[in-house]
Amino acid sequence: MEWTTLQHLDLQHVARGILQPLQPHAAAFHHTQALVAAAIGTYIIEFDALTGSKLSTIDIGSPVVRMSYSPAGGQCVIAILEDCTIRSCDFDAEQTCVLHSPEKKSEHISSDADVHLALTPLQPIVFFGFHKRISVTVVGTIEGGRAPTKIKTDLNKPIVNLACHPRLPILVDFHVPWIGFYCHYC
Repeated sequence: MEWTTLQHLDLQHVARGILQPLQPHAAAFHHTQALVAAAIGTYIIEFDALTGSKLSTIDIGSPVVRMSYSPAGGQCVIAILEDCTIRSCDFDAEQTCVLHSPEKKSEHISSDADVHLALTPLQPIVFFGFHKRISVTVVGTIEGGRAPTKIKTDLNKPIVNLACHPRLPILVDFHVPWIGFYCHYC
């Protein structure tokens, strides 16, 4: 199988004035459109994946650890930041919104930490869990939405990944050597 270079995205213009160039540390593709969002420093930049044109830049306030486009539609990225805050970044409206702030302001995660993120198109919620922990947190993805809830997995094994079924209200969490399925409406 042969691969062809489609595009190189220029990130040199981001965060000018800083002596050293910043490295991109997270990226996400849109699920239905030819869009890619890249996180560099405290910025999330949206590009047209076919032409390489920069479409939008938003300063989100803290470096991104993990991000994904919302499957509910639009041009909205859900991001988990280094300060453990979860923010939505709406490129259409050019605004960000805090969805979840950590209970302890001293909480901090590094950009190389494993944080698992799962989104479902069925409800405006995001599931996230820290690698090797035994609980998953559920947070609403719209302002004033669902309050954070913790799901304690019944396997008492550390989580190594999360996924949501695209059409059914099922969350899957992966443990070693088990897989747990959780149905929201069951």
